[in-house]
Amino acid sequence: MSMKRKNELTQQIEDNKPLDKKKVIPRFIAFAFFLVLGVVCVIIGMNSYDKRETGLQIIEAPADKDVPLYQVGVSFQHWFEGSSRDIKLGVNTLTELYSGALKDAFRLLDAETEYEGWSNLATLNQNRGREVVVPKALYEALRQAETMTRQGQVYNLFAGALYAEWESLRYQLEPAETDPATDPAEAERLERLASATSDLSNFSLEFLDDAACKLRFTVSQDYLDLLAELELSEVPILDFNVLKDAFKLQMTADRLEARGYDRGFLATESGLTLALSAYTDGGDYALFGPNEGQAALAAGCSVTPGSAAAQLRAFGVAEEPGYYALELGGGTLLRHPWLPADGSYREVLYAALTVGKGKSLPETCYACLTLFAAETAAEAKAAAPALSGFDTALLLREVPQTVFVTAPELLPCRENGYETEPLS
Repeated sequence: MSMKRKNELTQQIEDNKPLDKKKVIPRFIAFAFFLVLGVVCVIIGMNSYDKRETGLQIIEAPADKDVPLYQVGVSFQHWFEGSSRDIKLGVNTLTELYSGALKDAFRLLDAETEYEGWSNLATLNQNRGREVVVPKALYEALRQAETMTRQGQVYNLFAGALYAEWESLRYQLEPAETDPATDPAEAERLERLASATSDLSNFSLEFLDDAACKLRFTVSQDYLDLLAELELSEVPILDFNVLKDAFKLQMTADRLEARGYDRGFLATESGLTLALSAYTDGGDYALFGPNEGQAALAAGCSVTPGSAAAQLRAFGVAEEPGYYALELGGGTLLRHPWLPADGSYREVLYAALTVGKGKSLPETCYACLTLFAAETAAEAKAAAPALSGFDTALLLREVPQTVFVTAPELLPCRENGYETEPLS
């Protein structure tokens, strides 16, 4: 607007004169037109931006202040077909179902916090010696984990205090200063705790009534006295620990399948993937090896419907929390979450991948853990073919560019300098 025209309008207002409608109304109409046009363009742009096409859709569970962090480290994608509107409606429906299932699994497996209206793992920890009725999903998971515990020293459902101690060491600002390899006092402390935890006579998990899902968890007084001496009395004893993510995803997947959602896959940052029963839409299970502080693809195989995979690493990607390397005179020690249940240290593997076709994710992750318990490369190479029902790939520290595989489907990434060698 010119200064002259602006002054004319200002003078009219000051003189309390009506504005010239012949001049004002067209301008108002033009302004309204362009305003509406702008709004329409924004709406069209938003619809275009949010347009959904047939294919895999990312399903994101929203945050919940009452159950914080339940969705952290978990991802989910599912296949949808149809119009953009139908897909958006389907995604919204599935988001509600998925977030509810994931949240419920998180609450059930929480070993420290009780939730109103829920009977979970924390309830058992806080009611030792008493009969407790739990939901069927938790009852069945506890039975499976207890069976795994009795099979050997690879995994221990009663090792909550041991893993809490190990985790506290790995997350120190200067973990090397308190590492058991350099701190004799911490080494003795961890050895005493691991020894007592490995003695399964210290624990009893009784499955009293399968129909009612009634259990009783008890702990020996000697073990409780040791925890008190080590100032670990407040730490939960009964804990799914290194298999917690596996059970969480399996519980969630079971709920999704029961509602007819079977064409997707779930994954965790810890290296677990679970393909639902009708998933046929591509992708690979991958084994990664270390490469100058980053993860490099070493080998992989195609995802098949109803399969599960566990890819566990002894090294961190960049500065991944909980992983660190300790330089000693005898070499480099790699510290990671996959400590065997006897509290010992293994320096055999860089990484391992187990793929179970028709296997549950907890079974698949447990199989991978058995490889991390190997004390020598020869033992690890012998253990892999013995894992019935699993395709396995190993990356040994002593032969860093060779991936040892039990199936020809596990193909090497030659672009990154890897080759495969069969195990029989």
